[in-house]
Amino acid sequence: MTTTLIIGLLIPLLGTIFGSAFVFLMKEEMSVRLQKSLLGFTSGVMVAASVWSLLIPSMEMGASSGKWAVVPAAVGLLMGMGFLLLIDELTPHLHIGTDKPEGMRSHLSKTAMLALAVTIHNLPE
Repeated sequence: MTTTLIIGLLIPLLGTIFGSAFVFLMKEEMSVRLQKSLLGFTSGVMVAASVWSLLIPSMEMGASSGKWAVVPAAVGLLMGMGFLLLIDELTPHLHIGTDKPEGMRSHLSKTAMLALAVTIHNLPE
């Protein structure tokens, strides 16, 4: 039990450490092709995690509803998407590499808007 727990904690820890170490290894600017490839890979991982860890268990929980088992999961998914789109439209934020802010007009500093962009990204997690 203890060994399983330690291994279960070490695997994500080592993955995070190795993943963040690439910041120090990549001294030059990343090529557009590599950046798009990495973004595509991470998008796929997040979609897979959402489907297998959230949507499928939600549909299994509603399996007793018969053919309507998918409705609560679909409604929850659509509401979550709408909520995140609303936050993205309303919150003033700045993306790395751009000078033009998105969201509502504000007098926030660039640092504050970049922090809000990170917050918007982490909110679903």
